[in-house]
Amino acid sequence: MRHSFISTKSRFVSLSVLSLLMATAPVLAESLLIRNVSIISDGISGDSTGNNPQASAAQDVLINNGKIQAIGTKLGLADKQIDASGKYLIPGLIDSHVHLDGVPGYKGHDAKDESMLQQARTQMPRSYAYFGFTTVLDLTGDANFIANWNSVPAGPKAYFCAPVVIPNGYPAVFFGKEGQFQLTGSQYMLYDPVQPDVYPASFNKEDHSPEAVVALAKQQGARCIKVFYETGFGAQRNLPVPSVKLMEAVVTQAKQQGLPVFLHGNSQAAYEFALDTKVNTLVHGLWHTHKGAEPEHNHSKLNRIADLLVKANIAVQPTIQVLYGEQELLNPAFFQNPQVQHAIPKQLSQWYQTEAGQWMNRELADNFAPAQNPAELYQQIKQAYQQPLMTVRQMTADLNQRGAVLQFGSDTPSGPFYSQFPGINGRWEMDRWLETGLSLSQLFSAMTSGNAKALGMEGEIGFVKAGLDADLLLLGSNPLQTVTAYDQIELVILKGKPLQRAELSAAQQQ
Repeated sequence: MRHSFISTKSRFVSLSVLSLLMATAPVLAESLLIRNVSIISDGISGDSTGNNPQASAAQDVLINNGKIQAIGTKLGLADKQIDASGKYLIPGLIDSHVHLDGVPGYKGHDAKDESMLQQARTQMPRSYAYFGFTTVLDLTGDANFIANWNSVPAGPKAYFCAPVVIPNGYPAVFFGKEGQFQLTGSQYMLYDPVQPDVYPASFNKEDHSPEAVVALAKQQGARCIKVFYETGFGAQRNLPVPSVKLMEAVVTQAKQQGLPVFLHGNSQAAYEFALDTKVNTLVHGLWHTHKGAEPEHNHSKLNRIADLLVKANIAVQPTIQVLYGEQELLNPAFFQNPQVQHAIPKQLSQWYQTEAGQWMNRELADNFAPAQNPAELYQQIKQAYQQPLMTVRQMTADLNQRGAVLQFGSDTPSGPFYSQFPGINGRWEMDRWLETGLSLSQLFSAMTSGNAKALGMEGEIGFVKAGLDADLLLLGSNPLQTVTAYDQIELVILKGKPLQRAELSAAQQQ
């Protein structure tokens, strides 16, 4: 059993179990010809830099050895052919904010649960794919875990950010004064000159300078750097945060290595820290206007921050579904949602509804007045979440009106919440975007070309274009006309191999 900083949110996983799931790595698919399909992709005319998705006239798409070989008409024969008349071919979706380590909401090591957990670990990659996500970015991962994940068939390709932290700060604080230095993630811990006396004798500060830590992340295959501005919550409050000077050094080194810097921060103070340090992306919407901010900060100040973010070209991931997911943990009708059965395996779903599986629900409920019934408690938490939801919706709309770059990421799961399960949580984040006034076209671009560009991978994924990876979706309707098109996926094509969507459903494991 391994632990990294991601485990602060009760995510646990066994690499030995993952190895059992690997069995045989997927072989290269046979050649595939998709005939008479309408293609939707940014830059469809050949300009891969634009964000103007539109549906093409019917064309043929030839896929060979996991790549799009050609797009045109009358392309000839292939080992397998599909007549896609009246259907739409789009790039596979990219979720640029996930946490892959562990089964959401499960804690402990009960041997009797192992069969259930193995089924869950098998299903989670498939749940991402079922809802159309063919690429995911783990914002606090490590090379070994990601390599094992990518060896499992029928799931999205994963990449990772290196979590760069300071001692006693978020999230290292959850492991204690000594434990924080014994984790896999501690290899990326910075030496913080503000805390010179907290380090064990074995800690070599030269190995933990911004230059050394970023170089190690690059060497180990990280696609980005994840940093944190979080003063705490619950029992852990008034946590230290990195200085502007220290973070500027990290950002400078990361940009020299070609690694974007993602900042965890959901407060006004965190947004100001992002502006001071010139990170690339804020990976949460602005939920808390008061947390760590001066009293005079008000809505006009937020408008000014929005303007400055646009000017600085700092992208924002709204992650609005995080708040919905937390409140949905107390929704007594959650498991009656028909989409849930396709995401969560039956055994695990049943366990979540037991006393053991409701542990986080009880912790959350303790923050509210005693209720006469579950429905009343659910209304209490919805009322409590109204203000942060109003704030993040408004800030997202303001940023959009100003032309800010909004990146699609779901933060799946943001904590030990089964209500933020892989795949389905990203699907619900789509709805949250549209509720703020963003268009279907903007949503499409953010989930495809936008995230590909953010990762520097526009030459591999994010477009339907010859030479790119054949990670694609075949839809029964046009996603530029209705968001429900993402509920009408017919084929998920992973590395050129077509899979019927129904084969990926958790209901197939029942």
